[in-house]
Amino acid sequence: MVLKGYADVHVVFAIVELLRRRGMDVVTVQDRGNDEAGDRDLLMHALAEQRVMLTNDTDFLALAARYSRQGETFAPIYYWPQQGRPVGEMVRRILREAASEDYRSACSRVHFL
Repeated sequence: MVLKGYADVHVVFAIVELLRRRGMDVVTVQDRGNDEAGDRDLLMHALAEQRVMLTNDTDFLALAARYSRQGETFAPIYYWPQQGRPVGEMVRRILREAASEDYRSACSRVHFL
């Protein structure tokens, strides 16, 4: 089973489209009307819906470090740099990672893609 995704505003929409075409349940921040929400709220929404946070926003890395230090559970974060990665390669990496483990074991970790 492939984990579900929650794409923040920085994710190129072509990645979202291709993930959906390949069977991954992905919603965007815009789909949920959370365009103006802070990163902390977005991460909490992802956790509540058992979705992985798809992002290339480094602010999520700092947030994950803070939660880790405090021993707090947070949604899995799939992070990749915004520049220099072909869309097809990112889709393959995301799908491979999302199929490799269950949600609980993926939580409270940053998965660098």
